[in-house]
Amino acid sequence: MRTLEKHVPDAGPAGPAGLVRLFYCVFALCFTWLTAHIIVNGGWYYYGYKEVRLLVCVSLALGVLLCVGQLVKKYEPALKKHTGVITAVFLAVMAALQMALGAQLRYRPVFDLDAVYGGAVEWVETGSFSSYYDYYARFFNNFGVLRFLYLIFRLARGMGIHDYYLAATAVNCLLSVGTMFVTGLTARKLFGVYGQIMAYALFAVSPPFYFIAPAFYTDALSMPFPILTYWLYLLAKEQPRLRTRLLLYALMGGAVALGAQIKATVMIAFIAIAIDSVLTRPWRRTAAMTVVVAAVLLLGQAGLEHTIYQHLDRDQVEQERTPLLHWVMMGLTGTGMYNSADYAFTRSFADADEQDAALKAEIKDRLRDLGPDGLVRLLTVKGNICFGDGTYGLSDCLGGEPLSQTGQREWLLPGGAHNGAYRHICTGVLLALYALMILSAAQDAFSPRSGAVPLLVPRLAVFGLLLFLICWEARWRYFSNFVPLIFISALPGIDRVLGGPRSAPPSPPDHARMEGREA
Repeated sequence: MRTLEKHVPDAGPAGPAGLVRLFYCVFALCFTWLTAHIIVNGGWYYYGYKEVRLLVCVSLALGVLLCVGQLVKKYEPALKKHTGVITAVFLAVMAALQMALGAQLRYRPVFDLDAVYGGAVEWVETGSFSSYYDYYARFFNNFGVLRFLYLIFRLARGMGIHDYYLAATAVNCLLSVGTMFVTGLTARKLFGVYGQIMAYALFAVSPPFYFIAPAFYTDALSMPFPILTYWLYLLAKEQPRLRTRLLLYALMGGAVALGAQIKATVMIAFIAIAIDSVLTRPWRRTAAMTVVVAAVLLLGQAGLEHTIYQHLDRDQVEQERTPLLHWVMMGLTGTGMYNSADYAFTRSFADADEQDAALKAEIKDRLRDLGPDGLVRLLTVKGNICFGDGTYGLSDCLGGEPLSQTGQREWLLPGGAHNGAYRHICTGVLLALYALMILSAAQDAFSPRSGAVPLLVPRLAVFGLLLFLICWEARWRYFSNFVPLIFISALPGIDRVLGGPRSAPPSPPDHARMEGREA
């Protein structure tokens, strides 16, 4: 019987195997620390998890995944013959459920989502989004998602569709099932049919994926792009022809550019890919990939800025634009979450140089006041907040003014009669995935493999996101666009528990190492 790890593709030259194993060890330790604190401390004060209830949910989630894994292993030959049908049925069912539930959860967007959704509607209907000019002068980073929704709504209007909520929900539904499809393709490339079916199972046991379609904000809309970039990279690694690789690199650049315009953290996935390429590929390939992706990124950014400055005054943007250091500073007080006083502080400086100097000085003061012990406690709290909500923070969007009354809100929204149970179930599934992810990383750190790094990219990406978010403003939904990479990182853990081998078989031929003469 074949097992998951027999499908792992070549990891490239042995390279710095010790450094990779050290990283896997650090990765496992950090997520063990994080998971233990979420359980023992109930996600600190905010989530209020009950330790026993959470452990029961984690155990049940693990039990379900292991049972499904055993069944898939047992019937893998039969499943392989019908993978196309299984995929089509699964995606169709998920899409139908998402659209049905999205229609029932209809709401009026508020706060940042209102600026994105309302601005796109106004832009389509009037030719400008002037009611939101001040917002985008301050939050230039959200313009990419505004333009994305504007293009969707413009297309919908051209087709005679004026229900923009439905259009946004439908597109986000397509992106969600597209994420599932690409995650399945990635898992199949790494782990074979077993991995593909198990990837679908992970989506099926994660409740937020039934309600994500109407949460059409940056986190959900950018979810396909990190995993898509990784899948394209895996395809490019297999290609012997330079022309085909360059095309795939260009597609990678397009995925990174579009994704990063919606949510900048998508860039972390490409950084992880670049590190993997440096460690495992000939330098010419890494250079070619980086140049092509960077060129597409620059073209995309130039196009974005050209569009925004057709509406906004450049001088106003330069004066009012919220600097990146603001979010770093805000992340160093209290629990690192949103703080209106910090916005007032940042905006109290009219001169950009003076503002920059004041923010740097305030960051130094806050670090000094925290001290080493206080900083470790704060970063642990922020890690709990950022990676401790298995609902993926969908309530930030779905909590807008309801336009229809349904019982689902009692489960999905804080304060609802069943929200506590729903949150425990969702986070139980998430922590079960962390446990599997930790197990596989720890075994790879200490196994006798000679330099095999089959999951370096997803682990690097998830770890990079953790490092970024504990230095940024803390928010429960900011990690959700990397959930597919968490799924990929967790998949080997199921096979390990079920008794899969811990050593990698001989690798297939690798075109990247054929003399190293071509890019």
